Amino acid sequence: MDNSLVYDDLFLSCKKTHNFYVFLSGAEQVGTSWCVLSIFHALNIDKKRTLIVDGNGNLSNISSYLHLSNPSYLETYFDGKKTLNQLVFAYKNKDFNLLASNSGNKYLDNQAIGRIQIFARDLQIISENYDFSAIDIGTSLSINNLSICQTASDLIVVCSDNSADIVKTFDTIKFINELGLGHKTKLIINKVNSFEDGYKIYEKLSKAAERNGLKFPDLLGIIRLDARIRDAIKNKELLLTRYPQSEAAQDIFDIAKKFNLGA
Repeated sequence: MDNSLVYDDLFLSCKKTHNFYVFLSGAEQVGTSWCVLSIFHALNIDKKRTLIVDGNGNLSNISSYLHLSNPSYLETYFDGKKTLNQLVFAYKNKDFNLLASNSGNKYLDNQAIGRIQIFARDLQIISENYDFSAIDIGTSLSINNLSICQTASDLIVVCSDNSADIVKTFDTIKFINELGLGHKTKLIINKVNSFEDGYKIYEKLSKAAERNGLKFPDLLGIIRLDARIRDAIKNKELLLTRYPQSEAAQDIFDIAKKFNLGA
């Protein structure tokens, strides 16, 4: 059965948003939130206006990484108490903006599909004020999040070198293909010892996709394991601020350059 037909009536009919990206993963703890935060920090360092939307309702989301103190969370938007414009706040500088959510409540999954469609349209409007915008949805490919994915420029799938994660990444890519969104999906391989290891993972996944007749994502970049990532998180700092010359930081800068070139 063609799953794209099942979801057609739920998708938005509006055009996709320029330079609006959805970051997701097939498994927990692969660093999706950290990736979008670091990449968009690199874009901001390059004088770009950036907005990150924290759509990840899991415990390890952007808000938890940054240890934000008393922000106005996106949940108040869905309660009808505030608009998105009222909830946007600057982190570090006026052009590095966030829409934060509380961790651990999977708030997007709990909304009615009609409310999510309004949210997606509001995101389209507010994203026009930025050079790049993104939403981190973590591992959730619910009907609600699929409606948001349909409006994005690209879907960025994040994978690690864990064997179970690789299997889940393949299942995620297969599902995205079944929905007809495979043509706008790209892959980041995170937490690997070397570029060689990253390319091996990509080749393994690519061959599996070919055998199954799937459109496989282009490789957006590889991020190497770096002990300074953990240290930066522990000290409530962004990696590119605390260790801008580290290997992982250079990998992040290289990926950000591709965004500037149209990914």
